This record gives sequence, structure tokens and C-alpha cells, in this order.
Amino acid sequence: MKITYGYSISTVEERAALDILKSGRFFGNSQEENLEKEYCSHFGRKYAIAVSSGTAALHCALLACHIGTGDEVIAPPNTDWAILYSILYTGAKPVFCDVEYETMNLDPSKIEAKMTSKTKAIIAVSTAGHPVDFDPILDAARRHDVTVINDLAQALGSKYKGRYCDTLGDMSVCSFGRYKHITSAGHVGIISTDNEELAERVHTYSHQGEGRRHEKDPIETYVNPSYPFFTEYGYRYGSSELHCAIARVQLRKFISGSLNPERRRRNAVYYTKLLNDSLPRIVTPIEKDWAYHTYLRYIIQTTNRNDLFRFLMRKGIRVFIHYAVPLHLFDIVTRNWGSYQGMFPVSERLSKEVLTLPSWASLTRKQVEYVVGCVEEFYKFN
Repeated sequence: MKITYGYSISTVEERAALDILKSGRFFGNSQEENLEKEYCSHFGRKYAIAVSSGTAALHCALLACHIGTGDEVIAPPNTDWAILYSILYTGAKPVFCDVEYETMNLDPSKIEAKMTSKTKAIIAVSTAGHPVDFDPILDAARRHDVTVINDLAQALGSKYKGRYCDTLGDMSVCSFGRYKHITSAGHVGIISTDNEELAERVHTYSHQGEGRRHEKDPIETYVNPSYPFFTEYGYRYGSSELHCAIARVQLRKFISGSLNPERRRRNAVYYTKLLNDSLPRIVTPIEKDWAYHTYLRYIIQTTNRNDLFRFLMRKGIRVFIHYAVPLHLFDIVTRNWGSYQGMFPVSERLSKEVLTLPSWASLTRKQVEYVVGCVEEFYKFN
């Protein structure tokens, strides 16, 4: 059996894309604005801004907080390099904080020790779909007047103590890119917040310095003395109408359709039962009693990860390693800030042990059984 990644693109997405192509409205903002409204309506935020990618979303969120050269941003080392790049784009210094072994998320007990007078933000990443333990992080941030940027690229729809994680932190950042809950058949990012001033600044930075226009008369756009509305420099990070149209379809599927996280959760429960019953040498994911885990990734931990990875790939099973090199060991970081092997032992241990098994929403029970069967086959001889 061959198990490749399932993107769940259907005729509904095809029709939405074709409608945009036929209309010729590639660069309007109707699909973008509707996606923003629908996101807010479901998750309970006041404002949302759609941009071209999750990386762009992180960059704009940091810029909106006036973060720049000389500032410091705390982040976990066991995450995507988009976190590192977005910090470096602003000129700030990345300050890494180790994570919990069980959840693979920021360890709240270690964050305050990382704070200095230069600390301006914490990027809290909910790894694989399991939420960060937000309360102690938010408490520490408030005591030190530090912004919390909630990175939900892997955790759309996850819940913390009964609340959507999307509503937590000063800003939330989500990605509708490759291998996410919603893929948008390309790149779309969302920044959401309840702070109108932050929302306006994010829009300005993501739309080449242009503020939101309020007049409806197209003539006024060109002849009114208040135009152009450029108050800051900005970036060409606006989202595409075609990808926003697809993302809107997939958001509906995520809320109550074929992309709903309950599908991943059912597979996760089945994986855990089969693996725990037959393979005690493997550490399976946990779900804290205060968490609703959306299982974007079903990540196991094992000491002979590399050999298992190669074996499963030879069996036709698409598996992943997230992340083989922690961010503090990237050459650009070691060269500029002197980080070294052994600084963050939990993240470094995870980098050698984690393996992501197939976990997409379209995965069938039979496919789960095949994956577990292959894992069992591997351990008969290892």
C-alpha cells in the first residue's frame, strides 16, 4: 500500500478557483475580506487580516509591535525556521527557551528566566495541534509588559480550557499553507487580534504601507487629497483572491465537513491504542486534560527514529521529521549569537526522536492499520 500526503482537494475547491479565473478579478479584495470575516465569525476574534503566507503573518505581527534592532523575541527552538526568519527580518535577536518533553511546547517554568529589559515579545507555538499552556505564559508576559504572539500554524481550532486558542494572546497567527489543516492550494496566512490599533498596523505593513480605504467612490480614491494612505513603509504581503476563495471553501469544511479535526482525532485515538498495545518502546502523543488537540501531526518519539523513517519510506508511507535541527543550531544563529549543542537539551533530544506518521483528515482506518503494521514489522528486527 502506498500512502502519500492527502490534500483533500475536491470539485468544490475547483469550482471556487474557476469562478475567480473566469471573473478576471485576481487582485480585488472581496474573497480576502470575506475570508477575514468568516474566520472572525467562527473563532471569535474582532479583527483578522489575510496575508500571503504564515511567514508574512509572523513578520507583520512583529512589525506591528514596533519590534526592531536591539529588541529580543523569545521563541522555542524546536519549530519551523519561519519563526527564526520573521524575527531576523525585523533586526531583533531570537532568544530561545526550551520546551516540555510531553507536549513539545514552550516550558512556562523557563520563560521568565529568559526575559530581559530588551524582551518585547514571546512567540508561543502550539506544536502539532496541542495548545501551549497559555495561562502562565500570559501571566509572565503581563508582569513584564511583553506582547504574546500566538503561533497557530499547526493548531487551527485547538482549544485551551474550553476556549479556541485562536482567541488567546495579543495576536494569533495562522497558516493555510502546505501540510496545514487548511492548505488553500498555495499560501495564505491570517493574523487575528481584538486590538484595533494592532489590526490597522498589521494591515499597513502587509499592504505596502497602505492603510484601509473607507470611501466607496472610485473617483475619490484618486482625487481626494487624503489619498494615498501611506503612513509607513510596508511589504507586498497581500493574499491572492484565488487562494482566499479556496481557503474559504476549506474553512467551511474544517468547521463542519471533511477537514473537521474530529477526523484526525479519531485516527489519533486509533493510532495510540494500536501502538500502546503492541509497541511500548514508542512514546505516543498526549493530550492534557485542559486541551483539545487537533492533531495536525501525529508525532511519535523513538530512539531509533532514523532507521524507522527509512524503513517506512521504503514501504511507501510518507512520514516526516519535525524538526531535525533545532533553530539554535542553525549556522546563522551559532555564528551571530554563540549558541551551541547542549543549550536546550529537551529540544535537542526531540530532534533525534520525533517522527510524524500520516495523520491527514482523509486518512482511513485501513491506512492507519497498515502504518502500525509496518512499524510492528520494523521492531521485530530492531
